[in-house]
Amino acid sequence: MSQLTHEVAQKSKNELEKMAVTIRGKLQFMDYLVWNALSDLDRFNEEEDPGAKAFLRQLVEMHTSNLVVESENMGLLSELCENLESIVSNQGEGV
Repeated sequence: MSQLTHEVAQKSKNELEKMAVTIRGKLQFMDYLVWNALSDLDRFNEEEDPGAKAFLRQLVEMHTSNLVVESENMGLLSELCENLESIVSNQGEGV
């Protein structure tokens, strides 16, 4: 493997690792949002006080709004999958 090929492969690997870290962080944040939305929904359903119920409704709406935004930003996951498939396909051709 030439030095240039090795440098390109290393750069590609570093980019994939950065993408993977970003995706893991987004998934952890989404997990946090889902957990809190469901928890706050339970509290909302059990709450008797109208003021507290309104506050809990706002929390659930905030969590779901953030989930929608985060799910729209997950195109990065598709990009990672495409890159991984491309690498495997290109390396598999020489086998």
